[in-house]
Formats: sequence, structure tokens, C-alpha cells
Amino acid sequence: MKIFFRILKFAVPYKLTVFIAFLSSILFGLFNTFSLWIVGTLIGTIMGSENDVSSKIDTSNSLINNIEFYFNQLLDSSNQLEKLKLVCMFLFFSFVMKNIFYYINWVCLSFAELKIIQDIRNNLYSKVQNLPLSFFDKKKPGELLSITLNDVNAITVAFNKTFQVFFHEFVNMVIIIIMLFLISPELTFLVLFTIPASAFIIVKIGQSIRRKAMRASFKIADISSIISEKISGIKIVKAFNMTKNEIEKFYINNLNFFKLQFNQRKLIGLTSPINDIIGVSLACILLWNGGQQVLIAQSISSDDFMRFIIFLFALLQPARKLGLSLVSVQSGIAGGQRVFSILDLKLKEKTDLGLDNKKTFNDSIEFKNISFRYNSSGREILKDINVKIKKGQKVALVGTSGAGKTTFANLLMDFYYPVSGNILIDNKDYNSISTKSLRNIFGLVPQEPILFNDTIKNNISYGSQGDDLKSIINAAEHANIKKYIETLENGFDTISWGWAGGEV
Repeated sequence: MKIFFRILKFAVPYKLTVFIAFLSSILFGLFNTFSLWIVGTLIGTIMGSENDVSSKIDTSNSLINNIEFYFNQLLDSSNQLEKLKLVCMFLFFSFVMKNIFYYINWVCLSFAELKIIQDIRNNLYSKVQNLPLSFFDKKKPGELLSITLNDVNAITVAFNKTFQVFFHEFVNMVIIIIMLFLISPELTFLVLFTIPASAFIIVKIGQSIRRKAMRASFKIADISSIISEKISGIKIVKAFNMTKNEIEKFYINNLNFFKLQFNQRKLIGLTSPINDIIGVSLACILLWNGGQQVLIAQSISSDDFMRFIIFLFALLQPARKLGLSLVSVQSGIAGGQRVFSILDLKLKEKTDLGLDNKKTFNDSIEFKNISFRYNSSGREILKDINVKIKKGQKVALVGTSGAGKTTFANLLMDFYYPVSGNILIDNKDYNSISTKSLRNIFGLVPQEPILFNDTIKNNISYGSQGDDLKSIINAAEHANIKKYIETLENGFDTISWGWAGGEV
């Protein structure tokens, strides 16, 4: 439950909205109970009950008789049709009011729920963007995509079931149970006796669902990674005639995911039949026990027993929804565990707070006794590297694959930190300079060019704040792509998605 309460903490900024929703839930429950009471009155008093409870208050009986007395005083009329008319008006009014408060509750909780999910997704994306490159060496892009989309969506379901169902129906159930106690404490205790058994079964099913939901989350992450990798490397797949193999591999992973989801669905499907069986068993016991109290002991009136049954059946629907919501929340908790596994990661990058901002590169860059390995137990990629590169000097790094050429460039860009040694720029230690200012000095051309789903203009000026169109056109001209861009329908405002590939 610790994960669940951590998720609920995101609701704190919207506590006023949640409070209004809670108040609306109470008013909904009161008007819903009032409408049920009117139905009981319509069946009992209006349609031929022989009890005349309007004559006096029975102080020797339960509080329910007093409520019944005042309500009948409200309907005081010698004409049965007039009473029927008033009951119908009260019934209509109660249904209108309860649905108004239901809608207020729905709107408030929907706003809070969607804002909370927005905040979680924003926090997650911000955290991922700020994590060091060493994190991405270990995590697959598809796994991060799955956490950001699928697991956050699972949390959305948990919020929906918590606020829209659990929160709302729980309040409604409490009010109905209070009314049941007022009518007959003995029969109500009999009803409540069955709750622990039902709750135990639902909790056990929920725990199993959470485990399966966690495994399903890992499996969908694998599927996302396969799709991401094979689409980005589609040329390699086709060049090596591996299309059929990749399709078969995907089918196997997708089948395993289906099995996990199907087992999860089977467990979810069990909750409703189990609740129904418990409910009908309870109804039979109540009918037998309550019937004896009405017919033999006469400790409860037929009208009160009828109202008890009406309220009891009204209780079954929110109880069923509540049970299903508890099961669904387990999937949300499983998603929350994966989301918090990212949010709880400690940032190992140096903070720019209090560090110098370097605006220009004037003299030289120097590597002094630099050694580096990607993990503590791995081999050293670079060992005791000493090199000084003067400004304006052209330098080429030559070596076999894995010799450390890319690692050298990554250290230069401050993507990783050396195990030992120092990097100096204009005789100033890298550790004393902010990462942001260092990267502003350098320009990077990766081995594999990447185009973002944005305009060509914004892709060319990416990372440069406030570049005018003239500078962008000048850059395109130097890259020998200006003439081609001008042949496009929207020129520099063309969306670059699919720009280089042409039409299918």
C-alpha cells in the first residue's frame, strides 16, 4: 500500500477539487437514500399498508419510526391520490438532485485525476531527460516508452477506480449501511458478517493480479523494445533477409503477453461471480431470518423489512463496483512501482549550481592521465590518455572498433566522467565548469543523423536559441541542402518526419 499512498500524494495540489467531489458524494448518497426511502413509502404506505404511523411518534421504537412519522406528516392528506402525487414529486426531485451531485462529483474527480496523471507523466519525462547517459546504456528505449505510456495509463485506471468508484461508492455504501442500522441492527450485523469473507477473497485475487500485471508490464516493455529496435533498424533486417525471423520472434513474445493478460482477465472475472454468490446466499439467509421476525416474533414491521430489503439490494451494486475497483487498483500499483523505480533514481551528474559558465574556447583542450571504464567491473576503455588539442588544430582519432574513439568524444561532451585524471579547457578543470556552458561551446555531428518530428527550420536550429531565418538558410547552404529544401511545398517549414525518405 506504500506505493498506492505515494500515488495519492500527487492529489495534494488539487485537495480543494477533491473536497468538493467528496462533499458531492455525500449529498449524492443522501439524496440516493432519500429516493430509496420514497420507493419504500410508495410501495408500503401508498399502496395499501395497514399501518398508520402518522398519528403519533412511537418513542418506544427505533429512530426509523420517527423519520417515518415526520415524512408521513409531510404527506398528510386524506386523499391517497394526493399522497401519490406528492410522493412522485419528491421522487423526481430526489433523482434530479442526486444526479446533479453525481455530475459535480464526476467533473471534479475527472479534473483532479487527469491533472494528477499529467503531473506524473511530466515528472517522469523530466526525470528521464535529466538522467545521465550511463542510465540509457542499461535501459532499452522501448522499456522507457512502455513505462511512460502503459504504466502511467495503469496508474490512470487506479486513480479512476480510486476516485470515481472507490471514493464515490464507499460514501454511498456508508450512508446506506447507516440506514440499515436504523431499520434493524440485528439484520445489519448479519449483513456485515459476510464482508470479511468477501474482502479476503478479493484481496487474495488482487495480490495475484498485481503479480501478473507486473509481469505483463515487463513483457509489453520487451514488445515495445522489439518494435522500436526493428523499425529503426529495418534496413539491416531487410538486408540480411531476417523479416520472417523477426515476425516469428514478435509472434512468440506477443503470444506470451496474451497468456499473461488472459490469466489476469480470468482472475478479474472471478470477482463478480464470487460476490454474486455471497450476495445471493446472504439474501436467502436474510429473507428466512427477517421473515421469521416479521411473521412470528413481530419484532420488525413488514414495511421496515421491505425497506431493509430495498436498501440491501441498493447496497449490492456499489459493493460489487468497490470489489472490482480494488482489483483494478492492483494493476495501477504494479504500474506505479515501475514509474517510481525511475523517479527514485539518484542523479549522478554534476549539478551546475555554483559552477563557472564558460562562454568561449580560446586556447586548448587537454586530457591528463585520463582513464575510463563504463562500469566498475568492466575493462578500461581508455587508460592513461594524455593529449593536448590546440584551438584551430584538426585532429583525427584512428583505431579499431571498440578502441575508445566514441568514448573520447563522449568525455569531451561531458556525457561521462573519467575514473581518474583530469580534462582541462583553457587550463581550467572540467569539474569547475557547468555542463550546460561546456556543451554550448561544442558542436556535435553524430554518426547516425537524427531528425525530430518538427520543421526543417527547427531541426537545423536545434539547440541554438533565437537563430534568425537568415542564419538557418546560411547553414543549409553550407550543408548543400538549401536547393533541395526550396523544392519542397512548405520549404523550411516542412515537417521533417519522413522528409528524407520520400513517399512509400
